[in-house]
Amino acid sequence: MCPNHVRWIAVLAAALVSGGCSLPGHDLIVHDFSASAEGWQVAGDTGPAAPLFVPAGGRPGGYISNTDEAVGETWYFQAPASVLAQLAAAEGGRLEYSLKQDSADAGFPDDDVVIVGEAGRLSYRFEYAPGTDWTDFSVPLSASANWRWNWNARATAAQMHSVLSRPSRLEIRGEYRTGDDTGGMDHFVLKRSS
Repeated sequence: MCPNHVRWIAVLAAALVSGGCSLPGHDLIVHDFSASAEGWQVAGDTGPAAPLFVPAGGRPGGYISNTDEAVGETWYFQAPASVLAQLAAAEGGRLEYSLKQDSADAGFPDDDVVIVGEAGRLSYRFEYAPGTDWTDFSVPLSASANWRWNWNARATAAQMHSVLSRPSRLEIRGEYRTGDDTGGMDHFVLKRSS
């Protein structure tokens, strides 16, 4: 191999290791809750609260959990600022996470993922609910995935961009049935578009 090729390979490798170049499909942020709740909160019911960090039983390691206060409002796991800061870079990529519930009782329909920004509100509903074992969820962060805009119409690419570029809140639904229930979340990932 000629010296110029070796030098270019070394420069390219250094850029990749230092984070100077992003790879397609690259994980922008991963919260596996192995040591803490990583800044996540619980929203709904009576207001913001810290979730319970459970050090074992996740996929693998720990996870976060909340027990419903049963005051009538759907509760959500609310993402920290570190996640919000990566949403613009994740546009066209994917949002993934795992959930479980303490009961497999029939639930009620509601938005499963909510992203709010100055421009409006995006919401997404999956066609299934979590079971009593870990259930994986994954949705593209693009208009083609059937996101909803301000509760009604299908979101356009421009509306998705307007919210993802300046988000103020991202919430993952934790409550799937009426009355007392406990839900857990693990392995939250934001992926860059591939």
